[in-house]
This record gives sequence, structure tokens and C-alpha cells, in this order.
Amino acid sequence: MSTEFVDFIKILGKGRHGSRSLTEQEAEMAMDLILQDKVKPEQMGAFWMLIRIREETVAEAAGFTRSIRNKLATQISFNVDLDWPAYAGKRNELPWFLLTAMALSQSGIKIFMHGHSFPEEARIFVDQALRFLGVEQAQSFEQAQAQIEAHNFSYLPLDRISTQLTDLMELKRLLGLRSPVNTLVRLMNPLAAQHSVHGVFHKGYDEIHIEAAKALGDKSVLVFRGGNGEAEVNPERDVSLAFLKDQQVSWSQWPKSSQQHVRQKDNLDLSRLIDHWSGESVDSFGGQAIIQTMASILAMISGELDQDANVEQAKIIWQHRNKAAFKRV
Repeated sequence: MSTEFVDFIKILGKGRHGSRSLTEQEAEMAMDLILQDKVKPEQMGAFWMLIRIREETVAEAAGFTRSIRNKLATQISFNVDLDWPAYAGKRNELPWFLLTAMALSQSGIKIFMHGHSFPEEARIFVDQALRFLGVEQAQSFEQAQAQIEAHNFSYLPLDRISTQLTDLMELKRLLGLRSPVNTLVRLMNPLAAQHSVHGVFHKGYDEIHIEAAKALGDKSVLVFRGGNGEAEVNPERDVSLAFLKDQQVSWSQWPKSSQQHVRQKDNLDLSRLIDHWSGESVDSFGGQAIIQTMASILAMISGELDQDANVEQAKIIWQHRNKAAFKRV
């Protein structure tokens, strides 16, 4: 048991008038102890749930993430353009953002995607969709590097990045609630990619993510409240995009692209992905979600935030995709 860690629990839990949030340095020190396996399970549960009750602060998110990044920096490193965390899963539409990533990778953008799934939840997670598309998942950083060098895209499950972070994510099964770890795995950017895109679900978390990324010194980040918490623009809703570029945060309001409800929440057949990609049929919701999501990422990369201009560029990239890349099994 870590007697040092007890001090952090006391800081968080000393009642209404005695408790406070952690400073950035304290958060980093606490996560260091966790990653050194010096914290008992009982301490871990108490710690995360005390933070969960009032939600993590920017300072805490930055401190925790810095500790994680320092630990991951000792592993393999290679160049990628875009870090894409995918941890939420989709429950009322398909993961159209995967087709966005595939089209962008075919255009030359090197994408590293990582995520985690909870099979018992009624959601479609990335690993399931990739298996359906016939896309091999990496089992190590070395394999991810080879895949990116060959195809500009790789997906690596969280348990192949860090078993400790995987265990922390799995606390959700025991506690029944998400923990701040859901924020940290989106912020960690394990390969220090030049750009990173985060999808969040709850209101206010876009602000926490973008400000934490700024505190960490990240160069180029896009955060928005996406479909079911994934980095996918919902074409049926206006979206507020938070951009971090060279330590400057800016917000851009993009109006919804669909004036009608075209979502097919009762049709989660993954073959819709292949049919739309191949051009066999056009999915109204999926098509708009793909283009709008791609446009937002192009805006982050270029720094040009005009929605219409980026949509036109996204359409060109989509038109030049390899339509034969995915086939029905």
C-alpha cells in the first residue's frame, strides 16, 4: 500500500470545506504512483470516484496525462500525422468516422487510431467494425508502425499500449461509472502525433480537453462533442469545434448539414459501411457524417476554419478513395 497516495485521497475527500482538487503537479505525482503499481485497488476506486463526483479539472487532466506520456515515451516512437482516440463506441448509428479515417489515410495522412471496447454494452466499437471491414488490428507498436508505413493507417487496442491503463478503464465494470481515465486515454497521444482529434460526449468536456491540451503544450488539436462521444460530426446538429493551434484556442460554430432527420438508429447493419464506401448505395446520414468529420479535421490541419471550403476539399478526397478497398465477406 502506498502511504504517499493516501495524501492525495485526503486532499480530494476531506469534506465539503476541507477538500479541493489536485494541482497539476500533484496529479502527475499521483499518476506516477499508479503507473508504478504502488496503489491498492481500494485506494484506486476511492480516488477516481472522488474525482468523478465533481469531474476532473484542467490541471488534473494535464497532470495525469503528462505522467502517462512520460511513461509511454520509453516505448517505440515513430512519426504519424494524426492521433485518433476512439473509446466511446456508437449506439444509435454506425461508426462512419472509420470511413473518414480510411479516406484520409488513402490521401496520404498517416493515422494512428487506438481504443478500447466493452463487449457487453449495446454499442458498436471500432474493433468490431474493423473486423467486419477486414482490416487487421495491430498487436504491437512495431506492427502498427509497419501498417502505417504500408497503408497510412493502424488501429492498436489499448491493452497493447498499456495494461495498466486498460485495468483503469475496466474499473467501469466494477464501479458502474466512467472515470477520468476516459479523458486521459483521449489526451495521451502515445506517439506524439503532430495533430490530434478528440470526440467527447458530455457538455463542458470539450473545454476541459482543449485547455488541458494547451497546458500540455500540444501544437494542433481538435475537440468537439461528437456522435455518442466519438470524433464524428453529427450532421443533424450544429457543432462547436474547439481548435488549438500554436497555443491559441479558437472556437468555430458549424451549422448542421442535414435539415432533415436521416439517422437510421434502428438499422445498425455494418454492411451499410461497405455499400456506401463502394458506391453501391448512398447513405444520407453516413455520407454527410463522413464529409463533415473530414472537413473538420482538414480545418485543424490547415488552420483554415471555413466550413464550406473544407467540405469541398473533403469531397475531393472522398471521390478519390479506392472503392474496392472493402468487400462483403
